[in-house]
Amino acid sequence: MANNHRKFHKNKKSFLDESYVPPFGANVLQQSIDTLKLSDAVTLKLRSGKIETIFDVVRREEKDFYRIPTFDKKNLGEVKNALNNRRLFLKPPAPKPEVKEEAKKEVENKKPNTGASHDKPVAKAQPVQQKPKEDKSNKPKENVKPKKDKRILDPDGISEKRTKEEREKRRPQRPVVEHVVDKYIKINKNNKWGFADRSGKEVIRPEYDEVFQFHGDICCVEKNELFGYIDRKGNVIIEPQYEMAASFSEGYACVCKGGECGYIDVNNNVVVPFIYEAGTPVVDGSCRVKKLGKWGELHIDKPDEVRWII
Repeated sequence: MANNHRKFHKNKKSFLDESYVPPFGANVLQQSIDTLKLSDAVTLKLRSGKIETIFDVVRREEKDFYRIPTFDKKNLGEVKNALNNRRLFLKPPAPKPEVKEEAKKEVENKKPNTGASHDKPVAKAQPVQQKPKEDKSNKPKENVKPKKDKRILDPDGISEKRTKEEREKRRPQRPVVEHVVDKYIKINKNNKWGFADRSGKEVIRPEYDEVFQFHGDICCVEKNELFGYIDRKGNVIIEPQYEMAASFSEGYACVCKGGECGYIDVNNNVVVPFIYEAGTPVVDGSCRVKKLGKWGELHIDKPDEVRWII
């Protein structure tokens, strides 16, 4: 007899919510997970789960990380601490569906009668007390100011659910952040990285140990364990010379040399000296820097004036 057994293949749907947009700037979401400064073990586990950028991290809930093999609670704690240091957070868990009181009553009414109640004495019906008649006289009433109820009144009373909905409407909404898709995509040949356009044509020869996403026309690259920058034609505009480096933001980038961090411009001029332990991307002309375990706010135009926060 012919073998009639067939093998069925099902399309694996993504478990991630594609409609969720993390409430952070596009320049932050595009950064590599290397900027989180996680341990090598955690970074390797994240990359094994195809998590390459901060966008890939913050679009996930806590439970999603346990889908990664050998990823445990300790690893998740390290990721959350790294995000918290940059004022980022994971996707909040989806709220559990509410069970309406009417549905509960309907279920209770459908429960079968076990007959156990036949042995119980039946309580006598209590006489119905008549409500006192309203006083329709024209006697003046005391001026009593009713208390203002901040909750929303429905025709049938006060609806707590509607109150919450109205509060959410009045709460200021974060602007929707669109995830920018670059015209170049990363390619790998012989364990070296480069770029191709969307048609698959190679535009930058794979010769780097790692390449990151383009920000404008500049991309951060790694070669021989040092970081530098190239343009969209593959020209080296800043030779790899830094121990750590972030992508350019508003014309400035945080880089590290000799174990200390500072900021440079696109011409590799030092605009903030190398005296800090860590730094964040420049947003609206300012950034956060860390020194002696404390974080402060620094305006790029006034690098000598730091407002220490914690």
